[in-house]
Amino acid sequence: MRADGEFLNEHELYLHSQAPQGEPGFDVVTPLRLADGTVLLVDRGFVPIDRQAPATRSAGQSAGQVVITGLLRLPSIGKPGYFTPDNDPARNSWFYVDIPAMAKAAGLASALPYYVDADATPNPGGWPKGGETLPELPNNHLQYAITWYALALALIAIYIRFARRRWGGRS
Repeated sequence: MRADGEFLNEHELYLHSQAPQGEPGFDVVTPLRLADGTVLLVDRGFVPIDRQAPATRSAGQSAGQVVITGLLRLPSIGKPGYFTPDNDPARNSWFYVDIPAMAKAAGLASALPYYVDADATPNPGGWPKGGETLPELPNNHLQYAITWYALALALIAIYIRFARRRWGGRS
């Protein structure tokens, strides 16, 4: 997806995250005001813990009109898992994307019901680093095939045992 507008840097949100190398940090989610006045949340990318404060990456605080490209994402409905902590809007501490709550916490009336994960286009100053989301779909076909063939073989063995007992295994 491609969108152009103006970042509302003063309303940044911080989504707890990990770099692909395992380093803890945050994804910087910044509202983007589009030309028609609607707001789109943009996950601009990863920053390590020591770069969370905007002052530590001031070169990356783009002002004026910007063009972003990235993956269009639909947020999961509700909390993604039992062990995922609750979001804490009062502390700007987010563990999963909740667009209505994030928009409200940022002082916005509303935001579009989807967000964009920015691509790897470098930001001035190097931070945040976009393109960290890898759109890899799991390929479990071999595992599924082995499972279903094993279940079929087990069912055949059970049937053979049943048939022997019923029709000729006992005299």
